[in-house]
Formats: sequence, C-alpha cells, structure tokens
Amino acid sequence: MEIIKFINHILDTESDIFVPSDIELDNINEDIQPMIEKKIKQIFKSNSRKPSTFQNSTIEQIIFSYKTQEIDFVECSQRIAKIIFDKKREYNLFHNSDFMFIETKVNDIRYLVGIDNVNIKKVTHFNTTEDNKIKNDLIFYKTCMNDRLTKKDRVFIIEYSNSNLQIIETRHYGFNVFEEILQSISKPSVNESIEILSSTVTGLTQKYQLDDMKTSTTLKTIIKEGIENDQRIETETIANLVFDTNSVAKEEFKYDIEKEGLPKVILTENIKPKKSDKTQKFKTDNGIEITIPIDMINNKDIEFITEPDGKISIRLKNIQEIERK
Repeated sequence: MEIIKFINHILDTESDIFVPSDIELDNINEDIQPMIEKKIKQIFKSNSRKPSTFQNSTIEQIIFSYKTQEIDFVECSQRIAKIIFDKKREYNLFHNSDFMFIETKVNDIRYLVGIDNVNIKKVTHFNTTEDNKIKNDLIFYKTCMNDRLTKKDRVFIIEYSNSNLQIIETRHYGFNVFEEILQSISKPSVNESIEILSSTVTGLTQKYQLDDMKTSTTLKTIIKEGIENDQRIETETIANLVFDTNSVAKEEFKYDIEKEGLPKVILTENIKPKKSDKTQKFKTDNGIEITIPIDMINNKDIEFITEPDGKISIRLKNIQEIERK
C-alpha cells in the first residue's frame, strides 16, 4: 500500500467549526503514518463495504474536476469536506471529527479515500511544577483520533480509473447519511448479505420443516469456502446445495434474496470470514452447548447418530487430546 497524497480537515459540527487545511501533508510524522496505514488497511479488508453507484452526484462532479485537472487535490478535498460538514449539521450529526482525504494505491490500483474520522475522548497526564515540586496532573482531550475503524466512522472509496464507489457506514436512526451526502444508491455489504442469506435460509428451513443442522451447516460451508478460496459467493450455488431436491424452497429462496437486493454473485475479495462463519453452534434440549469448526463437520470428524428410541447421539472422532477450559 502506498499513500500518494494526504490532507486533513477539521469538522466540528458540535461547535459549528469548520477548519479546512490549505496545504496537503507531504511528510506524515513517522509515528503517525503507521496508524493511518493501519486504518486504510482495515478499510480495504472491511466486510462492511457496500458497493454503491453515484446518482447525479455533486461530489462525483468534484472528483471528475480533479481527475481532469480543473481543480487540484487540495481544492477537491475542501469542497467535499464542506459538503459533508454542512450535511452532517443538517442531519443533526453533532460531534468532532477529522475528514481525511487520501489518494492511495492498493494492490497497484489507485483510489481516492475519504474518512470522516470521529474523534474520541481520552485522558492523559502532564507535568507542572509548584514551589519547585513536580505535580503529575491529568488532562481531558476531546479530539483524539482513533487508529482503528470504528462504528462511528464513515468512509467512501472511489476507484480512480472508473469512479466505482464503495461506502462504509453505520445507519444513523435507520438512515444512511453518507449514502445521502454522496447522492448514491448502495447494495448490501458482505456482512449484510450474509445476514440476509442466513435469515432467509432459516426462515425457509422452518417453513418447509427441513433439517436445520444440514441447511445451516451447508450455508456456512459455502460462505467460508467462497470467502477463502473463490473470492465470491454465488447465490445459485446456495440454492442448489442448501435446498437440494426441494425445488419449491429453492425458487422461493431465489425470489426472496432478489427482493432484498442481493446480486447473484457476492464478491468477497480482501474479505476475511468472521469467527462465527467458521463454526457451527449446537444446543441440546438438556442445555449442552457445542461449538464445532465447519471443517470438522465437512471432514466427517463428527457424527450425529439417531438411536432406535429417536434420541440423538454425537460422536467426535480423530481427537488426540482434550483440554479443560
């Protein structure tokens, strides 16, 4: 990853203070640069990135003016920062944040990244001297930047060559603020897509009285392999493998996820599966909870046996050692 250009603007909507920078940072402090790089890396690995499309967007026009060299990097960032500041005030988003505008190269692809980085409040110490005696005091800072991507942050990623847009944000009172500010329409993120797939499979499993253990495990296997190996999750594959011979459930699944706005292929490049996607949890009627890695189920290292009396026995195989936790 390479940071080509970087500038930072202060957006304090709480105090109605907008302080744009007139100069980009050519040399970022060597202690600070790793923090910024860490945040950028988290952004490009985030499961919460939503593919989006500009809709007659003012910010898209500003970006175009920059790419055609009608305006420079500083002016481009200032215009975007002012729109974000004004709109956040309009939408009652009152807090102190820094808007970082970055031109970067990731995997040899050039991007423009805007981060509305909401500042956090922290306490630190400082020294004073009274009557030749040292006093260690505490001071409260309201404008500390966070080096991690938080739920309060809002991010847009624009691929320089084709203006493909992605957005990361948490809904504000059921409202996607950045989607509105950028005048765009978003599709579900990978996280949202997996949630929709899971809830749809669960609902249809209950409706058609299917084997919940089989459908949920099959779904998680497809998701895990799609993320780790294929970098894509195909909904057609889910329909065919999860619902197998139940053609009615299969067609209803396709209809339901299309209605939810899911594409037929969910791209998962640079995405890591969550821990919950790697395991399957079971809870028995007598309160025993078991968490089993998906790979272990797929490798037949666990066996569910239906006894003559209808009760279920669970057999774990190929175990060399057991630790108490």
